[in-house]
Amino acid sequence: MNLYGLIIGIACVIGIDYFSKNNHIIPKKLENIFLFGLLVSGVFGARIYHVIDQWSFYQHNPSLIIQTWHGGLAIYGAIIAIGIYIYLFSLIHRISFLKILDSITSVLPLCQAIGRFGNFFNHEIPTWWLEASLNLILFFIIRSKKLVNYTPTSLYLIGYGTIRFFIEFFRNDTWTINNFKIAQLISIIFIFTGLLLNRRERIKVAKKHH
Repeated sequence: MNLYGLIIGIACVIGIDYFSKNNHIIPKKLENIFLFGLLVSGVFGARIYHVIDQWSFYQHNPSLIIQTWHGGLAIYGAIIAIGIYIYLFSLIHRISFLKILDSITSVLPLCQAIGRFGNFFNHEIPTWWLEASLNLILFFIIRSKKLVNYTPTSLYLIGYGTIRFFIEFFRNDTWTINNFKIAQLISIIFIFTGLLLNRRERIKVAKKHH
């Protein structure tokens, strides 16, 4: 295993440990299968996003598609795949989708911050240090719980959406269609979704006080 894979592994272990210690929503008998599905869907989504982005290369080198240890795991692909997996899991087991998301998004920025160090050792993404630093700040903001009208998920969506939208101006290695960066489009969707969730939380809090 190279340093990239090791660091991604460390990020996953820290995330799993944090989740296990703070999990109050997934029944313990389902926790292991939930976490396994989370990891598989995350890696699969991250790789698929990257392969689609770099299809002009992979269509001529299909044998390299599964070689994730060389890099090429896109965080937005992972987040989207994990979101779909959690939604299906919540439907099957009749557990609140948003509550599961809150338990994951609480630690996700920390895992992303650690994971960006893998980009450093893989000699990719010059802005890795900036995104790692901002993700770490976002983790502590979510963890502080001082913004009472914001759920962890709404804070994460607004926070990371803003971070990534900003970072994309300094990157020239991400998926672009007609000079428009796909990551910035996803970032905008994240921000607006987070704002909608925040509005929903404010309405819920207001109703409790009436």
